[in-house]
Amino acid sequence: MDRQSDEMRMQARQQHLAGDTIAAVNLLTQAIQQDPSNTRVAMDMVQIMLDIGQLEPAKSLFNRLPDSAKQTDTGRSLIGQLTFQDFASKTDGKDTLLQRITVNPADYDAHFDLAICLVAEHQYHEAMEHLFNIFNTAPDYKGGAVKEMIINLINMLMPNEPEMAKAFRRRLGGALS
Repeated sequence: MDRQSDEMRMQARQQHLAGDTIAAVNLLTQAIQQDPSNTRVAMDMVQIMLDIGQLEPAKSLFNRLPDSAKQTDTGRSLIGQLTFQDFASKTDGKDTLLQRITVNPADYDAHFDLAICLVAEHQYHEAMEHLFNIFNTAPDYKGGAVKEMIINLINMLMPNEPEMAKAFRRRLGGALS
């Protein structure tokens, strides 16, 4: 493994977090050309594509990764993000959903779809508020889909946000008892 490509990954991550996404993409492109076997570089590129709303190119690149890379913690996190962004793209959109909830606070479909949009934007606490709102008043909504969504979100968060995941798991345990 070429250590230089991992160094370039770290520099690219810092640039992306500092708001210079173009420089980060350029650096990752150089790293992937130098060391095409470093799947972590490709996964970082997928993450940036997701962060800037490029769902289709992100899916395309991710699908070309070997299964071994997809089964890592990072790979599973990307699968979760890709899935939620894909689901979010099929909703009415955050603004419309917020309007529907304002008009009808018991519009569980709007709460559920809004939670999906919020997860796609990494707004996990807000998403869980909407999911628990449904779960606490209509636990059998869509045949238990809300409970399943809460569990899936907890599992998705566990590798990178273990404390948050544990807090949500405790909250779900409390709601079930």
